[in-house]
Amino acid sequence: MPPWFQHIRSAQRKESNINTSRWIQLATIGIDNKPRVRTVVFRGWSEAYEMEIFTDKRSQKNHELDLNNNVEICWLFSRCKCQFRFRGTSRVDLGKDNLKRWSQLNEKSKSMWNWPKPGERFVFDKKNDLSLKTNREESDNFALLKIKINYVDLLILSKPIHTRRKWIKKNEWIEERINP
Repeated sequence: MPPWFQHIRSAQRKESNINTSRWIQLATIGIDNKPRVRTVVFRGWSEAYEMEIFTDKRSQKNHELDLNNNVEICWLFSRCKCQFRFRGTSRVDLGKDNLKRWSQLNEKSKSMWNWPKPGERFVFDKKNDLSLKTNREESDNFALLKIKINYVDLLILSKPIHTRRKWIKKNEWIEERINP
C-alpha cells in the first residue's frame, strides 16, 4: 500500500455521506496543446492503487489522452479541509475490470452510454430520445480509465498554519514535508 493511501482513505471515510466528495477535477493536455480541466466522478481504486474513472470512448478527453496520457487530478475534501493533487499516467482498461464495472452499473446508468456523442451539437429527435432505456449489453462507448499515480501532494488547511507534504514515486515512494 502506498504511504499516502491511508490519508486519502481517511478523508474519503469522513466525507462519504457527501455526494460531491466523489467529484474530482481531471486535467489533461488538449489536442491544441492547451490545458483542459473537467469534473469527473471517482469510481474506486484498483488492486494496484490506480484511480478509476468511467469514460465515454467517443469523448474529447479520450482523444487527448491518446496523444498525451499525462494527467493531474485535484480532489478537495471540504469537511476535512484538505486537498490532494495526484499526477500520473492514464490508460484505458477494456479487459475484465471494464466488464466487471459495467455489470455493476444499474440499468439507468447503462442507458446513458448509448446517447449521442458527447460534446456534439444537440439535435432533438423523437425516434432517438435521451430517455433511460434498458441496456443489458455492454456499450462499445463505455471504458474504464485507470490513473497510475506517481506523485501526490497533500495540503491540509489547518489553522493557524497549513501543512503540506508530497510523495514521489521513484523506485520507492519518497515523502517530503514542503512549505504550504
